[in-house]
Amino acid sequence: GEEKFTSITILGEKITDKKLAGEKLLEAISKIKINESKMIGKYRNMDLEVSYNFFTNEHNFSLNGAAKHSGELGTSADGNITRLDNALEKMPEKLKRLEEKLISTKEQLENAKEELKKPFEKADELKTKVLRLAELNKLLDMGEVEEKRNDNPLVEDVKRAIINFCNREYEENHSYDEFDTLYPDLKHIGLAYTNTPDERHGIQYELNLEDYTWTQYIDDTPIKTESFDYENKGENEALRNMKNEIELSSFEDLVYVDSEDLRAATGLEIDDEGNFYDPLAKDLDNDGIIDRYDNDFRDSDYFESTYDVEDNLHTKEETSQRTEDKPSILGQIRAYQSESKTEEKQTTKEQEYAR
Repeated sequence: GEEKFTSITILGEKITDKKLAGEKLLEAISKIKINESKMIGKYRNMDLEVSYNFFTNEHNFSLNGAAKHSGELGTSADGNITRLDNALEKMPEKLKRLEEKLISTKEQLENAKEELKKPFEKADELKTKVLRLAELNKLLDMGEVEEKRNDNPLVEDVKRAIINFCNREYEENHSYDEFDTLYPDLKHIGLAYTNTPDERHGIQYELNLEDYTWTQYIDDTPIKTESFDYENKGENEALRNMKNEIELSSFEDLVYVDSEDLRAATGLEIDDEGNFYDPLAKDLDNDGIIDRYDNDFRDSDYFESTYDVEDNLHTKEETSQRTEDKPSILGQIRAYQSESKTEEKQTTKEQEYAR
């Protein structure tokens, strides 16, 4: 087949001879310690990472670019270069498999959406039987244990979805039986909480299992609330939507903040690092007046900015009035000096008169 090898870089040395390259590669991997993973060079514009697996007694490689392409290394110098090439030659095949998987996943998603639109034909029958089961449990317990009434089995499905979400996203191990202990208030079920990168603002996502809504908070201020009953089809539809959203969402989805929602609720903006800031708290024209009170924050004329804004004008007038009302310290000093000189002259005259 076509020769793919042109050169390889190992430990900073560029090698263009294929045989020598294979030998240098064997030498480099022989120095890899047990369970160690090390970047030893570059091949075909990709980083070459090598590790040694003690349990299989094999050296493994990974060619790292936009994705990782892995394989095993042997004891043949020429053969190892071929193994590197083969791993890269499989890229189109791997891409095709992933594209097919993506198409299949999209089809499954569309099918799931269609299924969600269909009403559960035996919902009323199931509800009746669940209620009957609860009554039988109470009778079996002889009144010693108060059984909780399950008005709608879909509520229990949502509770299970919430427990599964916490176990999945936070690597916890809660059981369904712990739900009431973890979330005693069904109107306030906190599913996700984080801070902005600068830790100046908190972001929280909360479910309301009584009203079938979700709310996102910034520093305890709600910035968006929506119902799970998207098409006003009632309680069962809302619960099914809630369960579906919880199952499909990740932690990152729940704490994602929409810039328009944030702006509408708080007036804050989001910078490139994900932090929130008040755009009117800046002084873009450096005139000493923050933009919130600056009539024209592109014009650095302090006096124009000041007198064009009614509030600033009133503030300046009030400040001037307070200044006029307050005694001048310099005036008090001068008055004291004048008084001292007058007393000194009077004393001198009295002494001359006495002589």
